[in-house]
Amino acid sequence: MKKLFLFLTISLVALAPAWAQTQAGAQQQQGGAAAATSVWENLVGEVKAVEPASRRVTVLLDSGKTETVTMVEQATYLLVPPGETNLEKGTPVTLADVGVGDRVLIRAAGGRSRRLVLTSKSAVAARRASEAAAREGRRLNGRVLSTDASKKLIVVQARGREGAEAVTLDASAAARFLRYAPDSMRPADAQPGSLADVRVGDNVRATGERSADGRTFKAEEILSGAFARFAGTVTKVDAARNELTVKSDQGEQTVTLALGPRSSLRRATPEFEKAVAERAERFGRREQRRAEGQGGGGQAQGGGGQAQGEGGRGRRRDGEAGQRAGDGERRGEGGQRRGGQGGPGGGGNNFQQMIEALPAVALADLKKGDAVVVTLTPAADASRGTVVSLLTGSAEVLRGMQQFQRGPDGQRGMSPGLPGDVIGGGQGPTREPPR
Repeated sequence: MKKLFLFLTISLVALAPAWAQTQAGAQQQQGGAAAATSVWENLVGEVKAVEPASRRVTVLLDSGKTETVTMVEQATYLLVPPGETNLEKGTPVTLADVGVGDRVLIRAAGGRSRRLVLTSKSAVAARRASEAAAREGRRLNGRVLSTDASKKLIVVQARGREGAEAVTLDASAAARFLRYAPDSMRPADAQPGSLADVRVGDNVRATGERSADGRTFKAEEILSGAFARFAGTVTKVDAARNELTVKSDQGEQTVTLALGPRSSLRRATPEFEKAVAERAERFGRREQRRAEGQGGGGQAQGGGGQAQGEGGRGRRRDGEAGQRAGDGERRGEGGQRRGGQGGPGGGGNNFQQMIEALPAVALADLKKGDAVVVTLTPAADASRGTVVSLLTGSAEVLRGMQQFQRGPDGQRGMSPGLPGDVIGGGQGPTREPPR
């Protein structure tokens, strides 16, 4: 019996290493099978966090999702210039070189990766700035002064270093013409058009090459449209027709406005109204100082002021330099630049972003007596139009916003009805010539 027990003990000791090796092999096979069934995918986005100790990288993907990937110990990291697709031109780096804000491409499966390709945040910013400058140099924004269909020429009032200037736009080689959608200032919403659609007073945004002297512009693409803006009071809301009627504060004209699928309706909040009041107060003080500075018929002003013959430098120090005094449309609603609403001519500033962040309202939320500022696309009938954007709030606030659109000699950059002042891509409140 003792011999049998001793034999079994010796057998188990001898077999233990083999059993352990068999189990390890089985686990490796299972791990390999799991890896084989994992789906490899390319994760592209912006780095939001890096944890060097655990080798974890969190990425906000371009799709909007957030993924956290663990880099294996022997992972490779490659730095490439923006836009480069040939990885052979990359430079080997380490995880320590990966920073928040960098653009990355990670090949991952099961939350793990052994390769990360990145482009630094600073390089991306530099490239974007360069591209923006290049686009700006190939872009012309302005208002149509005249058209010549036979010669395919359009004379545009554009902004230059010395103020407004006339530029002849050569449309003979234009690859395509586009027209702003009736309910949107977004170029992405533009519709096919033609040279015949371009009218005097239209806003134009052209892409192409400008001559060395700046007097002509060879267009490759032309985007045009007509917009008007005015303040008024709602007199009727017709939900069945998806329309409302507004009586202008200037001229007493009544305009029937249709809503499109992209029309934006927003309501001013108390915070927004406070910001408008503060800006209106500052604007009023500047206007007062400017008026005082113009006294004396061009004589030098006392108290350290500048002579009026010095090219307006004194007025510059009051914030109303040169053309700025007449830049009603340049400032737009609440101080936005170049056409406003992010529309023709570009941009917008923080104040415009505040407008876009205001709560949206439905047509049914409006009622008779509400004060509104409306940006619209005019119809052939001057008493009708399509809403691009509408802002409602207290009448006092909207009147304050109108101050930001004051033109030279007290003119308003607001259309009292239709037709009237169109938004001129930052050109100021030049009147549409008589038809």
